[in-house]
Formats: sequence, C-alpha cells, structure tokens
Amino acid sequence: MGRWPDWDGTDDDEPADWDRIWTGLRDGEFLGPEDGVRKRGLVSINTGWLARGGLLRLYADRLEFEPNPLERLLAARRRSFSFAEVERFERRPASPDEVSPVGQTPRMRLHLTGRKPVDVIPAGGTLDAWLAAIRQPWDWYRRTHEPEVAAEE
Repeated sequence: MGRWPDWDGTDDDEPADWDRIWTGLRDGEFLGPEDGVRKRGLVSINTGWLARGGLLRLYADRLEFEPNPLERLLAARRRSFSFAEVERFERRPASPDEVSPVGQTPRMRLHLTGRKPVDVIPAGGTLDAWLAAIRQPWDWYRRTHEPEVAAEE
C-alpha cells in the first residue's frame, strides 16, 4: 500500500481539499446563495436533555434552525428565534481559554423571553465566528426596535 499522507499539508494538496470539502458541507455551500441569509452552518440545538442537529441560518432579525432529514424522521421541527424574544446570548464558557467545570462542549446560550434557554453548539470550532456574526444584527435590531436601548447609547 504506501505510507499514510502527511496531514500537515506539506507533501500534497489532499488535506487542503478535504478541509475545503468539510468547510463547504459545514457551512451549507452546496445550497448556493440564499436571499437574506447572513451566515449559515451546521449546529446542534440543545434544549434540556434533547439535542437536534441541523442547519442554522442567521437573518437580519432572527435565527432559523432547520433539522436534518434524520431528525425530521424523529419528529424534529423547524424553529425560529426572533431577535425580539432573545434577551441576551452568551458564550459558555465565557472565554476560549476557559474549560467548562462540568465538561460541556463550548456553546452559545440564547436566553429567551418566557422560555427556557437554548444551547447552540456550532460544528467545527466556529462558535466565536457565530457569536461575532450574531452580535452586529442583534445590536442593530435592539437599537431600532427597543427605545430604551437606543436611549442608553
């Protein structure tokens, strides 16, 4: 057979191709451009003990989760999180250097008005990129739709 390829990318382009394919699948590039979608990618949505995998899309006024086909067979449904109902979102643990005391995977926690928090775990270590992508439209939404936020600034 031959030896295993070096996965640091020094001998050939195969690892870079695999990385590119994985990134394209993770971010939904196979879907092509979608109107109004600022960011999309594979995530796991956790609500208590139940976790669902699928595709998360970021719009100017909301986040939408679409379960993957297997999860749909298991009765998962689409979920939409309007920025009107998101009180705040946080990174858990608070910084990339910290380790969760209970051994949880790093996640984004959405605190929703009148509902239990929802944990979002993006695939491929993209948590901080998701947090940065959500911050700008969420801040804009709050400034334009909540007068007390605009008055504070």
